[in-house]
Amino acid sequence: MEPKQNLDPEEAEYRQLFTKINTTKNKIIMKTMLLCLFLSLSFALISEKTGWLEIDWKMIFIPALLVLQIIIISTALKNRYKKH
Repeated sequence: MEPKQNLDPEEAEYRQLFTKINTTKNKIIMKTMLLCLFLSLSFALISEKTGWLEIDWKMIFIPALLVLQIIIISTALKNRYKKH
């Protein structure tokens, strides 16, 4: 027999929320955004060191946000025109 776990309601709610967020699709989206952010940062650092291009550091997060918007829009369109 398995021992019963005594979870308080707050921890049970946290675990339920975490299992909703921790899906395969969300993991792929987060990895894509992190990759895009990493590529933006590395491009900015290389450009800064070589003097090839001057980068405004406030603009670094725009590519990751654009990727997120594309993913959200494509998912919404796919769900909109999904055949039932």
